[in-house]
Amino acid sequence: MTNRSPHKRRFRSVSIFWLLPNMLTIAGFVSGLTALRFALDGRWAGVIVLIAVAAVFDALDGRTARRFKTQSAFGAALDSLSDLVVFGVVPALCLFVWALQDSGNIAWAATLFYAVSIALRLARFDSELPNPPDYAANYFTGIPAPAAGFLVLMPIVVDLQFGLEIVRQASYVSVWLVLIGAGAVSTLPTFAGKKLKLPVDTVLPVLALVGLVGAAIVTEPWVTYLVVATVYVISLPISALRFAREKSAQAPSDS
Repeated sequence: MTNRSPHKRRFRSVSIFWLLPNMLTIAGFVSGLTALRFALDGRWAGVIVLIAVAAVFDALDGRTARRFKTQSAFGAALDSLSDLVVFGVVPALCLFVWALQDSGNIAWAATLFYAVSIALRLARFDSELPNPPDYAANYFTGIPAPAAGFLVLMPIVVDLQFGLEIVRQASYVSVWLVLIGAGAVSTLPTFAGKKLKLPVDTVLPVLALVGLVGAAIVTEPWVTYLVVATVYVISLPISALRFAREKSAQAPSDS
């Protein structure tokens, strides 16, 4: 009589659609770490490009997971850890290497403040209620980590475009780090665009605008970067006012 194990070994498999969002997250993580290497080599244009590429990967991984319905606790944890490194630690260290490493403890404290702020902002995001009220569904609380990483590198972009020495001053860079870090941990409502829908007749103009922005990125990347960053900063008070209006409109009236 042949003895067989009562438990047959089974080979588990995962779908490529489950792997794809995590592969995008890893690609963004690698881009961010490579940006830090570029900073150590003084290749500042490469730093900006790689952080921007990492932001694109970050935008795609969550949408890909939702599109294929492959969201998982593993993917969410990996995404948060990647965001902390790529948009928190790496930009802070890049600015420290660029302008602050000879500026003493206050400059280092500003660097730490920004990185810790991004960590706290991500922890708050991960602990938020999954089903917010309708008026809050289309808003983030505070500046999101990718947007903060995008904004905090503006002094380097200004230097690349205009060569202004003032933007390398330790006091300016330290204040900028603290300002963006404070925006990340603030309760300021910022547009999320989760439920943004466009009328059908605006599709072609929007696509034309995307093509125009793409051409601008190729021909004048730093000017385009500054324009996009300025538009985002202008949108912050607008989003706060719109959030307050929608909250007031949906609040139950006192009887």
